Amino acid sequence: MSGTTKGSFRRGSSDPWLHGEPALFDVMEDPIVHLLMRRDGLVTDDVWPLIMAAQHGLRRRLCGAIGKAA
Repeated sequence: MSGTTKGSFRRGSSDPWLHGEPALFDVMEDPIVHLLMRRDGLVTDDVWPLIMAAQHGLRRRLCGAIGKAA
C-alpha cells in the first residue's frame, strides 16, 4: 500500500481508528458504514438529520445539567 486516498489511512500513528475515537464525519464516510446503511435501505441524507437531532438533545441536556451543578 504505497499511498492513501481520501477517507483511508495507512496503519500507523495517523490512523484515527487506532488512537482514540474517529470523528463522526470520518465514521460516516467509511465504506463499511455505507455498506451497512445500504443493506438497511438508508443513505447518509437519512442518517445525518437523526445524528444532528441527537447531538442537539444531548447538548441541551448537558448544558442544563452543568447549569444546575454550578
